Amino acid sequence: MVWKGIRRLLNTMIRSSYFPSKLRLRALRLMGVTAARGEIRAGVVIAGPNLILGNGVFVNAGTSLLNQGGIVLEDNVAIAPEALLITSGHEIGSARRRQGKLIREPISVGEGTWIGARAVVMPGVTIGPGCVIAAGALVTRNCEPNGLYVGMPAKRVRDLPG
Repeated sequence: MVWKGIRRLLNTMIRSSYFPSKLRLRALRLMGVTAARGEIRAGVVIAGPNLILGNGVFVNAGTSLLNQGGIVLEDNVAIAPEALLITSGHEIGSARRRQGKLIREPISVGEGTWIGARAVVMPGVTIGPGCVIAAGALVTRNCEPNGLYVGMPAKRVRDLPG
């Protein structure tokens, strides 16, 4: 119980713009996050330790990584402001309570992918390497490598050079 409180306090401190950027990854490692080299901007919400960050990962301000089911961001992934990666949801319950049993499914984002501002990635999605997820896109299904995905739900609209 004490460790949970310490993690919550660390997470709050890490999000602050007053917390030194160069120490943010070190503090995340203390919380149990596996982190190589990269940059996590102030204001990023990280819901737990089930997070693996590769080299050169960049996560911009206001992004939420709700990683109860686990998130892997491979090398050189860039995430624009206010993106949302969600690894949990609920089964549809009975008419008395539609929010049913909690389900956790991991998200994996391949090397070099760029996720645009306010994009949403839903539980269980794998985004292949070299993708661009447009701003505001809603990713509900896996994305094949080297593609531009736009819309709600996100669809591949263009092949990108590999």
